[in-house]
Amino acid sequence: MKMHFAVIVAAGSGLRMNSETKKQYLLLNGIPILTRTVMAFCTIEDIGKIILVVPENDMEYCKSNLLEPYGVANKIYLIAGGNRRQDSVFKGLKYIRNTLAPGTEAVVLIHDGVRPFVDQDIIRNCIKNVIPSAACVPGIGISDTVKQALPDLSVQKTISREHLYLIQTPQCFYLKPILAAFEYAIKTSFWGTDDASIFEHFGGKVQIVKGSKLNIKITTPEDLSLGELYLSKPRDTVSN
Repeated sequence: MKMHFAVIVAAGSGLRMNSETKKQYLLLNGIPILTRTVMAFCTIEDIGKIILVVPENDMEYCKSNLLEPYGVANKIYLIAGGNRRQDSVFKGLKYIRNTLAPGTEAVVLIHDGVRPFVDQDIIRNCIKNVIPSAACVPGIGISDTVKQALPDLSVQKTISREHLYLIQTPQCFYLKPILAAFEYAIKTSFWGTDDASIFEHFGGKVQIVKGSKLNIKITTPEDLSLGELYLSKPRDTVSN
């Protein structure tokens, strides 16, 4: 038997947003960013459980203000996060392992709580293409010129953008190998910039599938304005 889980990580403080309200709780056209993200995963029938990782002191707030009013509380399992994103993801993975029935195989999608525009095609493609020996991550090819700079911001060289990708979430793994990768990262004091980099550090293979330019991570006021702009236009007029 195989089950699919989502771990949505939203335990950060959001300092770059310059707001008293944590970025994941800010409203995006009247609905909290994190609620929109959760709703995107609730529509995927293959996903049996969604583990939502939030700051420990915010668990009741999230339940009362972000989940119950929008009818998405039943499928959600709230747990407290850690000091860093990597700690929070590890807690989510261990929660799944500890609640998994014997003999059950698990596939896990790890997603940023502040990526509310993830679409069903990306989620389903990640699930479809993940295999036990490799991770599956969405990405988009870089179209801008890429330059490497020195500390004083003078250009050192121009880097070929061929075969370069901007990687997004959800990032999809089988549970056992990604848990082993996180445990190895702790043993070797490795801190990754995303979950796939932790898997790579462990020696795992990562496969890229098509992402979307709309699948933005909202971390700054400019990102929030861009999100509002996306929502103001019909989806078929906004190019991926």
